[in-house]
Amino acid sequence: MKNLIHLLTNAQSFLRNLPPQPKTLHFILGNESCDLDSTISALVLGYFIQKTHPNEAVIPLLNVTKEDLMLRTENCYVLENAGISLSHLTFRNEVSFENIVGKYLVKVSLVDHHILSKCDCIFEQFVTQIYDHRPVDKSHVWNEDKVKLRIEFVGSCCTLIADEILKTNENLLSSALAYLLYQVIIYDTIALKVENHKATVLDIQVAEKLEELFNFSEDREGIFDKLWREHNNISHLTPHQLLKKDLKLVEGVYIPGLPILAEDYLKLETALHAIESFACEHEVSCLLLIGLDASNGTIKRDLAIYFNSPEDGLKKTLLEVLEGANCKLERRHTKFPDKILLFHVHNIELSRKQLVPLVKRAWTISRK
Repeated sequence: MKNLIHLLTNAQSFLRNLPPQPKTLHFILGNESCDLDSTISALVLGYFIQKTHPNEAVIPLLNVTKEDLMLRTENCYVLENAGISLSHLTFRNEVSFENIVGKYLVKVSLVDHHILSKCDCIFEQFVTQIYDHRPVDKSHVWNEDKVKLRIEFVGSCCTLIADEILKTNENLLSSALAYLLYQVIIYDTIALKVENHKATVLDIQVAEKLEELFNFSEDREGIFDKLWREHNNISHLTPHQLLKKDLKLVEGVYIPGLPILAEDYLKLETALHAIESFACEHEVSCLLLIGLDASNGTIKRDLAIYFNSPEDGLKKTLLEVLEGANCKLERRHTKFPDKILLFHVHNIELSRKQLVPLVKRAWTISRK
């Protein structure tokens, strides 16, 4: 872990001083949700690149502000236990990329996403490799002669990073770094339990390889439960902060991933006010809230659609797209039927990852 922390502090020093000598500057950029998978993937891939390309200045970037990362309680828990302080990390808003372009040869690696948000489009021409486990978004096609792509349907992006390192040189992994990857794989796949339809063959193979190499014998379900408790440690968060805890923007639609069911969120005293304030703050008419309960090792999902007008065209189109995709939605009652539609999701595989392309399709149709 000392090597990773050394890399992170060197990255901060480099950015503060921007030394004049010619050097390749390699950014590793996680997604704008900055969930646990994205965070650890970016950090460990940065370590791997530094080891295999020692002449590059490697800068892992967390794609949120420090204040927003503090809302991601499981991230803070894992980092703290690993001895990584928030003060070691570099956040997207702390980097003036415009002042760097032209001074250095720049490379960018993307982890846990393969489509750049509008504010990150400045990175596009410098992307050299991508690791992601989301469904392929065909709205942008990368030139595979210039960009190494590894986009595979697995439960965790950390599976891909771990597999890449193991195939290259397993001796590069210390026990501490391997455990960072391992616990995220366990968390993302809900303890690798096949009945939850999250773990793939590669997830299981990589996890078992890490267990074998580093004698990890801790109960998988115990690891998941521990991290899930931290994820749900929301007693200090307001309903407004809960909307920002795991937030993704898809086209013009904000999709908060909630650490509880949307049905339970809507029972909070100021939930509707928080949603309306959020929508006003971001100047949007429609929000899609994704609820998840994975307590006791089983999955329950629901979703809520907020709209500020009964005639909202996006709401109507989104409903049509969801119904056409056979999402297995069952309408549920809410206290705010004129503002919010609530659905229980019978298809437990319907995560936000699977909903993103449907939201994009609805957005495109509604804009025609």
